[in-house]
Amino acid sequence: MKTETSYKTYSSGVLGTGITETDTFYNRFVHKDYYSDTPSMEYEQYLMKENVRHEQIVGLMTAVWLKERAVYCYEGYGVRVASVITAGVGNAVDITADEAVPFYSSPGTINMFFFVEGTLTDAAFLQLFIAATEAKTKTLSQLGVIDPATKTIATGTSTDSISVAASQQGPLYEYAGSMTVLGQAVAKLVKISLEQGLKGKR
Repeated sequence: MKTETSYKTYSSGVLGTGITETDTFYNRFVHKDYYSDTPSMEYEQYLMKENVRHEQIVGLMTAVWLKERAVYCYEGYGVRVASVITAGVGNAVDITADEAVPFYSSPGTINMFFFVEGTLTDAAFLQLFIAATEAKTKTLSQLGVIDPATKTIATGTSTDSISVAASQQGPLYEYAGSMTVLGQAVAKLVKISLEQGLKGKR
């Protein structure tokens, strides 16, 4: 995915982690048996082979077929935000389980990209991470997704990633928590995307 201009981005992905500015967002499909001791280096090598520049790129990985991605846009009350989400729960995990349970970590199965038309403060970027995570966990609970190791309701998968990108032009969003339209918009996008993406996968 490429945007017309560079977006300020907070990401927990494999490439472009932390805070960066970019116009290139890559959600790479890998098979479920993918493994690398140095995934970021391997990812860069993969992109070079594909003749895709790897500098200043936000890159996530998923074992979900990319054709199953959910793409939605929320526009209303002065807010405009789009999302691109791939979802699968083959490695669902309950992070609140009483004991740490060892597991084999397969590539990220719930990857969420958000694109905000507006100016976000640092606090708003982080609050959107919270909003997206809360919505993900609530939706997984409503869908009855289970951690196979603990037999309890899953809170996510073992390698989920989030990317929040903002144009840094237009309206200022000082906050983006659960009491804001922007935070609620992101939550709605997560819910509808997971309901679509996980249909028949639970």
